[in-house]
Amino acid sequence: MQEWCDPYPCPVIEYHDGVAVVRDDLLNVGSKVRFLDYLIGHDPDTSGIEEWVYGSSPATGYAQISLPIVCSKYGKKAVLFMAKRDESKLHEYQKRGIEAGAVYHWVNMGMLAVTEKRARDYVAEDPTRRRMLPIGLSHPTVEASIIRVARSLPLVPDVVWSVASSGTLSRGLQAAWPNAQVHAVSVGHKMAEWQIGRAIQHRSPYPFDKPVKKNELPPFPSAPTYDAKGWSIMQQWRQEHRPTGTILYWNVAV
Repeated sequence: MQEWCDPYPCPVIEYHDGVAVVRDDLLNVGSKVRFLDYLIGHDPDTSGIEEWVYGSSPATGYAQISLPIVCSKYGKKAVLFMAKRDESKLHEYQKRGIEAGAVYHWVNMGMLAVTEKRARDYVAEDPTRRRMLPIGLSHPTVEASIIRVARSLPLVPDVVWSVASSGTLSRGLQAAWPNAQVHAVSVGHKMAEWQIGRAIQHRSPYPFDKPVKKNELPPFPSAPTYDAKGWSIMQQWRQEHRPTGTILYWNVAV
């Protein structure tokens, strides 16, 4: 992995209310296209994998967009197992995933444990050609890619904020900047201690699939059911603690 370089444009940093914001929403496909690139397109250990399978994406999840984008780039197939929805009620991200080339397997009674089980069973049918990605697309090379991209930025933050579900991005940022204080705004399922890492965890008051109120949206485009939920929590924390130094907020998508 030593010679791998992020093939996407360098992350844009804008300052909003004194906070350095990583505007990866400008990619329009999510930060994880950067972080999956090595694993799917360059890792010699996975060069024979033809189908990348994922069973952990909610309807509002961005992995269903990022994964097929990278798979299509390298002639691979993205296969998703998700809770069945009426075609007329597909989420915008699901429609975008289909447009990006993802193959969806719709699962009745599609609780997370069920969709993940179906994904595992599918991989087991042809394990030499298929590989399952764990929740959050977590993989050692993914976290290593996060570290490399983060350290390519023209700053070293003192405080780092991101929204977290599986915590993959947060753990990568923790490793990239070991001296920074890291905050993770938790949405979705209850995070395990290993997922949180050394981050200071904050819990979003919103249900996972409910968008943030308009008056709490950040002053830049941000996914309303995900990244946007951290901005007001961070601002409240700033008012209470009056931190010094550089604060960085990682905005994954819109």
